[in-house]
Amino acid sequence: MSASALIFDVKHYAVHDGPGIRTTFFLMGCPLRCKWCQNPESFRAKPRISFMTMKCIGCGECVRVCGKLDQTLRLPRAECTLCGQCAAACHSGAKVFTGRRYTPQEVLDIALQEKVFYEASGGGVTFSGGECLSQPDFMEETLRLCHGNGIHVTVDTCGAVPWQTFERVMPYAGLYLYDVKVIDSGRHKAYTGMDNKQILENLGKLCAAGAQVIIRVPLIPGYTDAPEDIAAIGRFVRDQLQGKIIRVELLPYNKLAASKYGSTTIWTDGGPGEYPLPDLEPQDKPYIASLAGILSDMGVPVYAESL
Repeated sequence: MSASALIFDVKHYAVHDGPGIRTTFFLMGCPLRCKWCQNPESFRAKPRISFMTMKCIGCGECVRVCGKLDQTLRLPRAECTLCGQCAAACHSGAKVFTGRRYTPQEVLDIALQEKVFYEASGGGVTFSGGECLSQPDFMEETLRLCHGNGIHVTVDTCGAVPWQTFERVMPYAGLYLYDVKVIDSGRHKAYTGMDNKQILENLGKLCAAGAQVIIRVPLIPGYTDAPEDIAAIGRFVRDQLQGKIIRVELLPYNKLAASKYGSTTIWTDGGPGEYPLPDLEPQDKPYIASLAGILSDMGVPVYAESL
C-alpha cells in the first residue's frame, strides 16, 4: 500500500523555495517548536479546524451545515469528526480546515501538470513544512516518483530527523534548503525545544556526501540576528563546510505569522497559544547588509533576500 502524508498547503508558482518556478508542498508535523514559527498549524501531523475571529462576518452558514458546532464560538464540540463541512461553507474564510491526506501519486500528478513551467525556468517541486522529513515513507516514495519523471526536487528541512531518513531521500533530492538558527546548542534548545547536535551532525554528513546545500538563517530580532551569532555560523561554515555548500542565505524577519496564533485564531485542539514574540519588528536593509558583510569578509558565500 502506498504511503500518504498530511499536507496543509500547496503553493503554486513559488519563486522563493528553490531555483526557478516551483510547486511547494507543506507537510504537517515537526519535532521543533520554534518561538517564531511561521506555520504553527503544522506542529502536529493531524487534521485541524481553526476559527479566525477577526474574519467572521456572522453569517451562520457553518452552524447551518453542521449541528456539532457551538452556537457562540462556532467551534466543533467533542463529537466533531473533522469532516470539514463548516470550513467549506464559510463565506469569509474565517473557518479553515487544515490537513488533507495526499498519496505520492497525487503529488506527482500535480507536479506533472506544472512541469512545463519547471522546464522553462529551471524549477521543480519543493517539500517543506512543518518538517517534511518527519514523514519519511511518503517522502522516499514521492521523491522517487518525481525524480523518475525528470522533476527537480528541493527539500526544505530543519535537519532534526535521523540520518537514516536523509539516506533514504538522497538519491532523489537535487537540493537541500537547510535551516541553521544559532550555533550555541543551549540557546538553540531554549528557542526551539531541542538542541542542535543532531542538526549540525546531519548537515556535516550531507555536505560530506556531496549534496547540494543552501544554509538558511532566519533572522529573528534579539534571538538569531546578533553579529556574534552570524559570525559563529560563518566560522562553522568556514572551518567545517568550506567549499561544500552553495551559500548561506539570510532571511529577514516578517510578522505575518502572528495572525495564526491565539489572539485572533482559535483551534479545535488548543492550537499553538499566544504568539510569543508580538513586539518584534523586521530588520532594516543596512543592518541586514552589515550581517551579510560579516560572512562575506570571512570568505563565506552569502545572499540576503532583502538586498
